[in-house]
Amino acid sequence: MDATSINDIINYRFRSEELRNEATLAAGASVSDVNVHGNAQGNKDLALIGDALIRLVIVDQGYTEGATTAESTSMVCDRGSNVSLERDGREHNLGKFIVKNPCQGEVVSRTTMASTVEALVGAAWLDSGKDFEQARAVMERLGVID
Repeated sequence: MDATSINDIINYRFRSEELRNEATLAAGASVSDVNVHGNAQGNKDLALIGDALIRLVIVDQGYTEGATTAESTSMVCDRGSNVSLERDGREHNLGKFIVKNPCQGEVVSRTTMASTVEALVGAAWLDSGKDFEQARAVMERLGVID
């Protein structure tokens, strides 16, 4: 894996190669490609964390800007959707870094790409000592938020 390039894309230098590698590991990639917990779930755990962070940052941004609850909900549905996250991942050419599930061949599905974007946010957050601003910076770099 070209670690320097992915670090450059998200503008974050991982201290833990394991977290960075797990973030780009598609679910079911291979029994030999296990995550830091020793299972083949790939980046699902990190994606769950990243998803929560993305929603929190979007709602926080809406609150700060005086958005209504309906407007914040709409922003979460739009910017946090798999369609939007997939687009962000493809715009940054993240597909070349994903360790794919063999049954998918070379194709990176929408959910795999979206999960990878979420997982990179979650991995950077954990790796940075749970620095909220670092997670926000990665989201900005990937285009998830403005």
